Amino acid sequence: MVFEAKHFDTLAEQGYCVIENYLDPETVQRLRTVSEDILSRGDGTMPPSLLLESPDLKNALFSEKFDDMATGLSNKVGPLLMYPNFTVRKALLIGWHIDDRMLSKPVNKPGDFPAILMFNIFLQDNDTVHGGGMDIVQSSPLRSREEREEIVSNHAYTPENTITSKAGDLVIFDYRAVHRGTHPQIESDVSRLALQWTFSVGDAVTQDYLKYLRARLTKKLHISDYTSHKASNFFADLPHITRELIEESCGKSVFSDGLGYRGLSDIVEEESH
Repeated sequence: MVFEAKHFDTLAEQGYCVIENYLDPETVQRLRTVSEDILSRGDGTMPPSLLLESPDLKNALFSEKFDDMATGLSNKVGPLLMYPNFTVRKALLIGWHIDDRMLSKPVNKPGDFPAILMFNIFLQDNDTVHGGGMDIVQSSPLRSREEREEIVSNHAYTPENTITSKAGDLVIFDYRAVHRGTHPQIESDVSRLALQWTFSVGDAVTQDYLKYLRARLTKKLHISDYTSHKASNFFADLPHITRELIEESCGKSVFSDGLGYRGLSDIVEEESH
């Protein structure tokens, strides 16, 4: 089983967990080459339709390990949902932030298992000197929203915040966690690449999250939207990513009772009075 009890416990207590060696070194190198080629023709965030057109990328994402990991997680927390914002992102380095600002109202209380989980397979090693992955303020999801906003504003980095990971490791983190990309201390010619996707636990956040994804094409709602990484092409592509497109591209069933899918066509518009 890819997702084990120890991963669940660490995720619940620390706000993140690491599944080591999720991708083997040969696959990592192949994905780096393919991703660099695709991203060189656009911006730093790959539209999901281009990911689906790459046999290497779609097979690495929608793999047997993916199925096994989703099954192990859903057995713990209940049915999961995937969203259209899967991508390979390059060289995004921003400051401390939290991702639950997207919700119109809180869904989780401190200590609850998160309603949204973020997945990152980093395609290079990460350490405190070279960077390449992410930093997290451990156990920050156990704090209130107000306390976490205070941490975002005032936290002083310590080396313990850096998640030391190897290329091909999968880092899963709680959307409430105070986090950032690990800032390198020295220059490197190794591009910082990550294969990323999102699951929610059930449907409680679906409408807020889908509307947030749609709105980011035209509004600045995330700290990265104020940088050169606004990724307009990526967000413009999201309405085209359907369950049918994913499964047709992969040539197999990807979704099941334990893992469903929600695309932008599932947005329920509020009636105007």
